[in-house]
Amino acid sequence: MPPTTNQAAPCQVEENVPQPVQRFAAQPTNGGGPDIAPHHVENNGWKQRKPLNAEATAKGRDTIARVSPILKRVCETGDFSVDTTRKALAELRPQVEQPYPDQRFLGFTITLDGGTCVLGDLKPGLVRIFLDGTNGEGSCYTPKTH
Repeated sequence: MPPTTNQAAPCQVEENVPQPVQRFAAQPTNGGGPDIAPHHVENNGWKQRKPLNAEATAKGRDTIARVSPILKRVCETGDFSVDTTRKALAELRPQVEQPYPDQRFLGFTITLDGGTCVLGDLKPGLVRIFLDGTNGEGSCYTPKTH
């Protein structure tokens, strides 16, 4: 379990919200592009996030406005435990993980209806929140790969 501290520390919150897409652009099919291994694109296509329309972006912004002060308070307590973060965001049913158990760093994923994902992480002094679409498998959570 990572160390905690009882001292409140200021935390900065960074929010990354992309502009909504108006329509989807066709991908070039002329065969041009980088020199990559055969089937690289199709093997890794599931990792590509889908763009968000205006409605999904608005829903994500509303959620970010709701969770940002909550996560800032969690960060400022110095308690970077999975349980504390999960409890703070309980009504949104987040997936919270600590990829590096020896470090004070957490990642979280919140899945909203309609393919909107609120993703982010917390570490001492910083909360980062990102808005994105689902991956190619229709999930907000992308597991670690080798």
